[in-house]
Amino acid sequence: MKILIASDIFGETEAHIEICELLGNKHQVTSISPYHKEPPIFANETDAYQYFINMGGMDNYLARIANLKNVNEIEITIGFSAGGAAIWACQNVFTALRQGIAFYPGQIRHYLETKVSVPWHVVFAKFERHFDQDEVIGVLAKNTSLSIYRAPYQHGFINPDSEQFNLSARREALDCLANIDVTANKGELATEFTKNYEKFGNPMVTD
Repeated sequence: MKILIASDIFGETEAHIEICELLGNKHQVTSISPYHKEPPIFANETDAYQYFINMGGMDNYLARIANLKNVNEIEITIGFSAGGAAIWACQNVFTALRQGIAFYPGQIRHYLETKVSVPWHVVFAKFERHFDQDEVIGVLAKNTSLSIYRAPYQHGFINPDSEQFNLSARREALDCLANIDVTANKGELATEFTKNYEKFGNPMVTD
């Protein structure tokens, strides 16, 4: 399968490349970040966020995704934080999309009107400091194409550069992503992610 992996605001770090290489063993992987060139090494998330904003923020990220040469070939999108929100907001440009996966995509709150036509798995953090996550989940939960999770970890738990990094949580997520079935059809893909992620004790959010 042809997969797009969208990084968070830290960019294409070693940890991000590790994910790309892991999935690249079975799939054709395209990596993207919010930046045209490699960013500096950030001292903390505040510095990373300021750099992200200075480089054009979400508008720039969406434009970079829309301008991908192989955008019409991507079958699965996977994104983290800002990357998760960006692939969500750009669903209409992925004409071959079969499934989307977003981890703690806080900025998704600005794109709640986005139309969904394929199965999506959205893994929220335990809570978010900057907005009412329950309200966002309540809006998204009305869409039957979504599988929504609230992981027992903080925002950024997959990224070693994040202050909220959790090694066990990263291993869970990577194990789940590595086992995406390359032969499954659209519905089976959705079932496959759910099965793999919930085995770690991460049930879907229910009404």
